[in-house]
Amino acid sequence: MKLLVVSWGDFERWKETKYRFDGKTSVGPSTLPILQKAIEPDWTVIILSDTLGRDFSSLDALREDVRGRAMDFLDRIGAGRKVDLIIAPGIGHFSHGTFLGSAMDAYNYILWRLSQIIPLKRNLEDLEVHFDSTHGLNYITLLAYRALKELLGIAAIANKVRFTAYNSDPYVPGITKELTINVIEKTHVSPVPLDRPVPGPSGLIKPFKKSLSGKEINQLLESRDLRKRISEVKTWLDAWIGSVFFGLPLLFLEEFGKAERVEGIIEDVEYLWNSKIDVFPYQVERNVSFGDGFSTLVKALFQLKALERFKSLSSSLENLYLISGEVFRGSTRERINTEIGKIEDEAIERMNRGEMTSWVLLREFLNYSRANVQVKPRNFLAHAGFEANVTEVMISKVGENPRLDAKRYTYLRYAPDKKEIVRKLVSRALKGG
Repeated sequence: MKLLVVSWGDFERWKETKYRFDGKTSVGPSTLPILQKAIEPDWTVIILSDTLGRDFSSLDALREDVRGRAMDFLDRIGAGRKVDLIIAPGIGHFSHGTFLGSAMDAYNYILWRLSQIIPLKRNLEDLEVHFDSTHGLNYITLLAYRALKELLGIAAIANKVRFTAYNSDPYVPGITKELTINVIEKTHVSPVPLDRPVPGPSGLIKPFKKSLSGKEINQLLESRDLRKRISEVKTWLDAWIGSVFFGLPLLFLEEFGKAERVEGIIEDVEYLWNSKIDVFPYQVERNVSFGDGFSTLVKALFQLKALERFKSLSSSLENLYLISGEVFRGSTRERINTEIGKIEDEAIERMNRGEMTSWVLLREFLNYSRANVQVKPRNFLAHAGFEANVTEVMISKVGENPRLDAKRYTYLRYAPDKKEIVRKLVSRALKGG
């Protein structure tokens, strides 16, 4: 799957130029046609600023003005319509109008929109993403690059992801006759899982330059019942985020919650943000901005979707080995496999004796009678979450081939009365406490 993402400024002011790339040439006002011809992307995403808009009759009209003119431009340059347009919130004073708000709203908005576009299909072929910053608008291009790379780091947890970035030679009016499009970055993206907990309600949205009082922000949150809803998902989502970051495959399975609940919160925060944007003749004022926690929720949702194919797996040793091999890397994977291996060895011995086992604590299953009964965070993390005082084991069936069947019929779970201890332990570790 090939995805081409480009950042654009004021496309209507660009001049006809000859571009050269990958042995091909193209004459026109944009790099897009030659990049599409050389890369052959399955889909293209164009990031624009709403500061290009000139219809101030409403927020929708402003965005649609940019969208309509961009689509007309695409037709003119022959780039086709297999594209998504992201109209990001911009800031600044221009001859046609003024746009006031937080610069970081562009990052949060682009992150959210890209997370909805980047494909995350089961058994996805290698994801190949290309980013062109040639025509980009200063800070929006930097924020788009940041948002894209962060999402690709999450996508790379369970997929192979390649990334290439481009920029052309400098354009000098009256001198430049031909521009070469240069490769400025080419890399295999390394996995970078989310490493921070879900925010509290106050981290979702905030006033811009004290345009709204704290009481008004609270009323906004209550209007969508966001305080209650964020508290409900935070319990399991913090634990699940920690399971990926710290390498805890059993917790990964047990705390894999519903992405739809997180998505609904994000959609409502965006709704509230939009509702507090005022449009006047020649001026746009954004009275609230996305809080730092909004991006955390977006990335958490993206990570849930990126790893969704593992959600319905049972907690057999076989599946825990599978998750270890496909989700985790390096020393983390080795630590997990070592811990599972200890349990597997004991299960094989019990199966050889014809023993089935109902749910029993791991300390008893492995004969750790002298082990400390206190649940220590360092010990829990060091053993990949398979801590002897909170983990339970069951052998559901004794098969004919213990070496094969131990993986299939041995299951793990966290003891029901210890589940909250595990959640709090991982949540505190994720906060750095």
